[in-house]
Amino acid sequence: MRRFWFWVAAMAVIVVLGSYAVRAIAFAMVPDAPIERYGGFHVGLSLPIPVVQVAPHWHAIIALWCMLAALAVCGWQAARSVATQHQPSLWPIMLGYALVAGVFTFFSVTLSIDSYYYAAFARLFGVYGIDPYVLVSPIRVADPILTKEYTLLHNPPFPDPYGPGFTLLAGLVGRLEINATLWQQLWTWRLISVASCLGILAALARLLARAPARERVQRLALVAFHPLVLYESGAGGHNDFLMVAAALWSYAIVDELPLIAGLLLGAAISIKYFAAILLPFIAIRAARKNLVAPALIVGLAVVVPVLCFHPFTFGHTGQTTLAKVGANLSMSLTWLVSLPLLMFKASAAGAAQPWLDTALRCIQFAVGAAFLAIILVAAIAYARRAKSALILRCVTALLWSLPALHPWYGIWLAPGAAVRSAWAPYAWWFCALMLLIYAHEAVLPTPVNHTIFIAIAVVVLAVPIIIARRATQGLMLPQAPQAAAEPQEGAQA
Repeated sequence: MRRFWFWVAAMAVIVVLGSYAVRAIAFAMVPDAPIERYGGFHVGLSLPIPVVQVAPHWHAIIALWCMLAALAVCGWQAARSVATQHQPSLWPIMLGYALVAGVFTFFSVTLSIDSYYYAAFARLFGVYGIDPYVLVSPIRVADPILTKEYTLLHNPPFPDPYGPGFTLLAGLVGRLEINATLWQQLWTWRLISVASCLGILAALARLLARAPARERVQRLALVAFHPLVLYESGAGGHNDFLMVAAALWSYAIVDELPLIAGLLLGAAISIKYFAAILLPFIAIRAARKNLVAPALIVGLAVVVPVLCFHPFTFGHTGQTTLAKVGANLSMSLTWLVSLPLLMFKASAAGAAQPWLDTALRCIQFAVGAAFLAIILVAAIAYARRAKSALILRCVTALLWSLPALHPWYGIWLAPGAAVRSAWAPYAWWFCALMLLIYAHEAVLPTPVNHTIFIAIAVVVLAVPIIIARRATQGLMLPQAPQAAAEPQEGAQA
């Protein structure tokens, strides 16, 4: 176990050094960022947890990538060494993750502004009772915390694009932190993400319960110490961890507790609507016990979000918000396919070209139709034989079909790194390479940078496929000699 804790300590030290280096490099770029062109960069650095976006150089994001690459190496070594203990246990993994992620919660900067939105929605709804789904005019509330946030989010902020369950939770957090500083509110969301990730690891441990003990702890460690998981939970503080934790536990307990599974899936959907992708698979799995359970699960999964919407007015404004999110193309397959049209539209210099918008919508429709076809085929196959690979295929199809990719979306696929098939290296590398997409937000878009963005998108989509096709047994790690005699059944859970 000494080797394991050595690598855990090394990760904690790397995070501390990386936090100092990225912040120092970000502020060192200020003299090269004239305010008239890099106003957003200056605004981001003025916040309690500085936001490093639209910077004049690549220095800060390259430093962050170097830190994350070092974490990936150390995390891999920790997963290799965790099985050397005499009696493999999950607790060192949980404790090791909590230690490294806990250090990450004090990371000095962030590259995403989402946590600032969380804090704004929490304060608007939890403290002032303002519906965050209907923000169409400037908010007339004299609140120093909101005023500071408006410099980044504007007034009014972009309306709430998340599910009502998350907004209710945010309101509760905002109410409890009515006198907290903005830094403390942002840190709370980091803590919530870390706690949610511990829930994800616990659900994975349950799903891997029948795997050999040493293989089980190694595969769990691959997820726990993945650089994307560590960074996005500790520093990013994204609500995707809440959604994945609820959805994964729903899948883990559906055989024994179908009603609780339905409630958990409904909670996941009410946090982020994407969790609905699991609904057909959980319903099919429940149908193997009896025909009543699937109906109850579907009913609960729908009723929970509907009930959570009771205090809010979704209506036209909410639909417009989701439509704007769906129309934003960035670093995705749809974006790559649409690039010729987007470039032609930009060269049209504002001239009306209605056929261009129609063509772009047709591309999105075609990609969406392909995604739905994959879901249908996978659900039919799952009804014949319940294989986790089918769910991973659908999650991957969902990611590929999104109009815009963001690094934290990789969390949806991260549990796939624990399976025993070629999906494991695909999931591990896809999630790792997703961190490259931060380039789109970290530096100011220019013609040269735009070319690099295209190259990054191609790498993220193509390289994991190449690696997975070369893999035969997934991310199989060296086993201790004692593990050879252990049974292998259940390793595909």
